[in-house]
Amino acid sequence: MTACRLAPGGLLCAGLLFAAMAARAADDEVPIDSGTSIELSGTQFEYATGFIVDRTMTHFGAAFVHDFSTAWRSQTGTDGVDLTIIEKPSARWGSAITVEYNNRPAAKVFLYAGRSATITPLAIETARYLAGKVADQRLMSQILHDPDLGKEELP
Repeated sequence: MTACRLAPGGLLCAGLLFAAMAARAADDEVPIDSGTSIELSGTQFEYATGFIVDRTMTHFGAAFVHDFSTAWRSQTGTDGVDLTIIEKPSARWGSAITVEYNNRPAAKVFLYAGRSATITPLAIETARYLAGKVADQRLMSQILHDPDLGKEELP
C-alpha cells in the first residue's frame, strides 16, 4: 500500500486495490448458517451422565485427576455418576483435593508438597472408597424410601 502512495499512478493502484477487496467480499457473502447446524440436537445429549469435572490448578492436581479417573472408570457401578474434583493448593502444605458427589463433599485427600510418588496410590484408594460409598448410597436409596424426603436428601 505504501508503494501505491508513492507511485505517480496512485489512483490506478487504489482502484486495483478496491476491485480486489470487492471481489474478496463477494466470496465472503456465504451466510454463516448455510444449512449446517452447530447445535447438538437429540435426547442422547440431554441426559448424558458420568462426567468428572476437573477444577484443579496444579500439576499435582492434574496428575491426581488422571489417575483417579482411570481407577474410577475401572470400578463397577460408576457409569452414570457425575463427580467434581476441586483442588485448594497451598505453597506450604501441598494441596487439599475434595471430590464432590451430588454437590456434597464425599472424599477429601491431601497431596503433600514434594511427594509426587504418593499421588497414584492416593488416587486409586480414593476411587475405590468413593465407588463403595456411591454403591452404599444407591442401596440405601432403594431400601429406605421416605415420601417426605427427596432423592438428594437421603443419607
